[in-house]
Amino acid sequence: MTKVKMSVPDTRLNARTRRRFLNHLAETANVAASARTAGIASGSVYAERRRSAGFRDDWARALGEGYARLETDLLAEALLAANGKTADTTLKARAQKHRLAIALLSAHRAAVKGAPAAATPSPAPTDLPTLKAQLILKLTQMRERAGQNNDPA
Repeated sequence: MTKVKMSVPDTRLNARTRRRFLNHLAETANVAASARTAGIASGSVYAERRRSAGFRDDWARALGEGYARLETDLLAEALLAANGKTADTTLKARAQKHRLAIALLSAHRAAVKGAPAAATPSPAPTDLPTLKAQLILKLTQMRERAGQNNDPA
């Protein structure tokens, strides 16, 4: 009888696995998926975060970037104009999805941004041109940071 070996994630965090983990975390804000992508156990990254102040700082920056990407993607999707053939029920469902996603992001904003939980977010601009300008600025800043992080090593 042949034994099948279970695939167990590596528990070592070397420079390569750290970089892969942090880059994926900056793209997704998802710790478990980032650990899988780096080929390491999620418990290992949490242990390293407790041990290393430098890794903890890098984690916070990457998580903030991932959060900003989620927020920006959500805003971009919410700003898309519906075509004339979209049913009212679809539009209502889409609006409800966006409201829920914004509420969830708002609930986690303080933890991700490092602000106290009681802090209130600044009021969102009400006019569409201001909102679009802020979205474009945020996307530009993210592209610049992504260009800096993609150097081969």
